[in-house]
Order: sequence, then C-alpha cells, then structure tokens
Amino acid sequence: MISGSAAARHFGYSSARVKAMESRLITDKTMKEIASAKDVSTIIAILFQGDYKHELEEYGGQEIKSEMIDFALSKNLAKSVSKLIQISPSTERKLIRTVVGKWDLYNVKLAIEAKDRRKSYDSIARYVIDYGIYNSSFIKDAMREESIEGMLGKFMLNSPYRDIIKDAQDEYKKNRNAYDAVAAIDRNYYKLVGTVITGLRIIDNSSARIIKMDIDLQNIMLMIKAKKAGAKFQDIGQNIISSGNISAQELEQIYNSSKDIESMVLQIKTYDLKGAVDMYREGKSRQLLYFEIGIRNYIFNSSIALLKHSILSLGAILAYAYMKEIEIFTLRIFINSKLYGLSREEASRLIIWKSE
Repeated sequence: MISGSAAARHFGYSSARVKAMESRLITDKTMKEIASAKDVSTIIAILFQGDYKHELEEYGGQEIKSEMIDFALSKNLAKSVSKLIQISPSTERKLIRTVVGKWDLYNVKLAIEAKDRRKSYDSIARYVIDYGIYNSSFIKDAMREESIEGMLGKFMLNSPYRDIIKDAQDEYKKNRNAYDAVAAIDRNYYKLVGTVITGLRIIDNSSARIIKMDIDLQNIMLMIKAKKAGAKFQDIGQNIISSGNISAQELEQIYNSSKDIESMVLQIKTYDLKGAVDMYREGKSRQLLYFEIGIRNYIFNSSIALLKHSILSLGAILAYAYMKEIEIFTLRIFINSKLYGLSREEASRLIIWKSE
C-alpha cells in the first residue's frame, strides 16, 4: 500500500479530480426534494440546477419529453465513467477499466434481451451507456445482425471481452435461451473482477469489500428471482458468482432451508434487509426492487465512508463510481415510479440517500 508523500504524488491529481466530481453528486437534501416532488417536471427543474443541466439541455432542456430523460441520465453516467478512467494513475488504469467494464457489458446484455424480444435498437436506446467500445453507435450497428449469435459474433471482434462473449454465445447455442447468455456474461465478468479483488485487497481492502458487495447483490437478486419462480438451487448454482462476501456454500444453505422469499432474505445476516422484507410484504405489487435497494443502501453508505477516509488512494475513485451508479439508479426509480407501480409514499420510502 502506498502511503505518505508517495501517495500524495501518486494519487494527488486523481483525488483532487474525484473530490470535484463528488461535489457535484446530489446531496441528501436535494434527493429528498426529488423524492417528494409532485411531478416529473418538478424533478427536471431540480436536476437542471446541478450536474445534469448539460445533458438535459442536449435532449430538450426544461421542456424535455419524459421518454428522453433516460437518454440524459445515461449520457451523464457515460461522461462520469469516462472521466474516472482518464484521471486514474496509469498504473491503476487497467484495474479501473476492469471495474467499470460492467457498463460495457451492460450494453451487450441490453442488446441480447432486446434481440430476444424482437425489439429494435430504438426500444433500448435511452438506456444505452454511450461509452467505451460498445457505445451507442456500436450497439445500433450490432443489432442489425439477423440473429443473437451473429450479434454476439460482432461483439467479439477485436474485443478485450472476447472470451466472455464467446462463452455467452456457446451458452446461447445450447438452448437458444437469452437468459443463459446474459447469465454467462455476468458470471464471467465477476470472475474477472474476482481476480482483481485479490490484488486490490493488498492495495486497498475497503475497496475490495465494496466490490464484493456488488457481487453479493448479483447473487442475492438471482436467488430471489429463482425462489419466486419456484426453482431449485441446482438450477441456478452455476450462475452463483464466487468471491463475494457471502460464500456460495452459505448461499446454497440459505436457499435450501427457506420456504419463501421473505424467510430466505431474513437469513442473510451480512445485510440488514428486514426493512426491505416489511416493504415487500406491505406493498400491493410485491416488488423485488425493495430487496435490491436494501443492498444498494449498504453499498452507497460504505462508498461514502470510503470516499471520506480514502483521500489519497484508489478507494476514492472506486467509491465515486458506485455512488454515481446508485445516484442514477435512484433518480430512475423516482422518475419512473409509475412504471414500477409505486405510489409517491412508496417511492419516498425507497430512497437510498440515507447517509449521515
């Protein structure tokens, strides 16, 4: 671990830039105003006063159409991700690229799911993160392929993710199941991240723990969806990602000893999800979203703590990446609350911005 004057020289520029970016994140007070806003146009007026002004102007300004808001949010996230790579010390840039690679592969997964539903690029354009090798232009072009296999073949060309995409293609060929292809991408991406965690623990153990929380989130949501579908653990076992904070063996034990979603989630002691369970039980629509937000709360607050105490380290860069992702995630919940079938009161209870 780099310390003292060496850390100041190594991370000084990066930390100063991250601090500037952090200052533009939405504050607790502003997020609460957004949560209680009476309509979408009020939310837009609030966002116009902060870091989203440029992107909102690009897609229509304060008169932006509701269907264009997601374009602006995705564009803002792409800008932030690109900056993180640019400001990282050259010796850590590969590690940062690996972590933010989730947004490259997020676009690939969007394309697979859309192609499987026989949807066009326009149906997912608002959610595409216009960044990296799989930017909006690439995704649009790839989706012109007639089949999922052909599209995946295009994604493999000159790609650092070739092995990951190839495995997804092989999985798809077995049963022509798009879910299997997406699951293979997640599994192999987080396997790659797992190799990064080993080295990262030596440099910054707190950063490694936050990445492991992200892996836990993927595993727990997979188990919740499987439990809801009445599947056996053996049906999903190959898609459980190792190297999280919760071992695969413990997850299997929890899954097999639970009769329903609520009892399963309550057994996960690493995260206090009782509040999420209560909201799930009380909610008319029984949204699985409650559980995802419960875990994201932990990631968010852990990232805040890391950002505050990792002034001259890699942790400050990684913490910002997760906080920005969660900010976008939360804004989408509030803006699309009708889509989720949530009342204003329910949406307000889901707020992640609960840090001290």
